[in-house]
Amino acid sequence: MQTRLWSLTLGNFAIGTGVMIVPGMLNELSADLAISPAQVGMLISAFAMTICVTGPFLAGWTSAIERRKLLTGALALYAAMHWLAALSPDYHTLLAARMLTALGAAVFTAQAAATAGLMVPPEVRGKAIGLVFLGWSIAAVVGTPIGAYLGAHIGWRPTFGLAGLLAALFAAGVWMQIPPKLHIAPMDRAAWRALFADTPLLLAISVTAIQALGMFSVFSYMALILKDYIGATPTVISLMFLCFGITGVLGNVIGARLMDRVGPVRVGVAAMGCMLGAMTLWPLSHGSLPVTVALILLWGLGCFAINGSQQARLVGMAPPLASASVSLNSSAIYLGQAAGAFTGGVVITSEGTGSLPIYGALPMAAAIGVSLYAASLAHRRRMAEVA
Repeated sequence: MQTRLWSLTLGNFAIGTGVMIVPGMLNELSADLAISPAQVGMLISAFAMTICVTGPFLAGWTSAIERRKLLTGALALYAAMHWLAALSPDYHTLLAARMLTALGAAVFTAQAAATAGLMVPPEVRGKAIGLVFLGWSIAAVVGTPIGAYLGAHIGWRPTFGLAGLLAALFAAGVWMQIPPKLHIAPMDRAAWRALFADTPLLLAISVTAIQALGMFSVFSYMALILKDYIGATPTVISLMFLCFGITGVLGNVIGARLMDRVGPVRVGVAAMGCMLGAMTLWPLSHGSLPVTVALILLWGLGCFAINGSQQARLVGMAPPLASASVSLNSSAIYLGQAAGAFTGGVVITSEGTGSLPIYGALPMAAAIGVSLYAASLAHRRRMAEVA
């Protein structure tokens, strides 16, 4: 069963690589297309907002499709749209291609987690979902720095093409590894009503959006920040993304191992605490490569662990609503990403990169508070049900 889960991990690696290469190629896209960094940020925002808006609808519309066909088709679409992006003649065509690419991510990211939950016993569900989201961490280690490096050395078009090839290869892996005739409970109006009536569940989902707002306000423009703060070259930027990804994998592995022991809420709060600490201390990195590396490592430690912990938390809170909740949570991730990229673009246009970390730290602190409050409400509800 663990071997089959790895196909979903690799699928998420392809999705994560396709998402994360754009921040890594920010400087190259800006120069080649003669657009501002804020316009490159709009590529991130439009991608994320497409997933945010379409994710819940796609979850309902595709709930009757067997999981193998659905997940393979999502990756195949993702691959094709990357190839379209590579051939884009101008910025607006690229923007449209990225929005179409987002449809594949909207389906795969959420439904891979829900599918993993169906394939393992409940007592190891948290570990299984953490394993599936390890793909995002691997994308940060391998995909993002290589994307940044290739974008600078062979161009952004071939880099998009290679990301499409990666998605196509792993689509074949999903088709071969995921068992056929695997279905989820159909998502009808009653299920959506139950979801939107569950206050602790909705608050838990909101944590995802708030922390992603803080994260992507800064991370979307990390290549520019590194250039401004320490004069980083494309090679140094690639190495910084590599450092980020190494601790991203480490944090994800630690979080997955601890998930079923200490609970996903504690794992999530610890992950957000790492990111909050890095953002709060970021002004100290100005002109200092060692401090920059240390804070990048701390930031990465929490960045990807939060995704797995949130998905496991939602599946555990209401297993019958898992397909809907993880889909809505996926929308929340990308809503935060879109809002963060937009906010960051406004800030760097009006104030530069110097004050950007504070715009990331404040939402991250708020997300920790909301997470603890949602956990308290859920605990009180459980105690009332037992009584």
